[in-house]
Amino acid sequence: MISSVVYAANSATINVVGGLLVLLGITLLVTTIAFWRAAVEDPSVLAPLEVMADRKFARANDEIRIDMLNSVRPDGAEHVEYHIAPSVLMREPVSEPEQPFRDPFPHDDDAVDLVPGIIDPLLHKQNKE
Repeated sequence: MISSVVYAANSATINVVGGLLVLLGITLLVTTIAFWRAAVEDPSVLAPLEVMADRKFARANDEIRIDMLNSVRPDGAEHVEYHIAPSVLMREPVSEPEQPFRDPFPHDDDAVDLVPGIIDPLLHKQNKE
């Protein structure tokens, strides 16, 4: 008699948990579909950026790159006739003079002599040679 009561209680618990998981799955499906429909597509003006991020674009020569860019340009936009890509990306303009190196952490070489040999015996060995 007791085993049938425990079995019925376990069966009801399993059915409730299973039903809640199915309801959660349906809710997630409906939410996902709602987000997909609400998503805004990228403007066609940004299509050349998607092409430029592609590996084929990076491996192509200049003529093919121009054709790839022109094929995705929106209607009414001017076609690209040449593509300027710097061969080397520079951090500073060429007109800037090269700044001398300034060490932000000045070192005192005399401080090495104050370090006991117990702390760094190799350092003292280098100084003696």
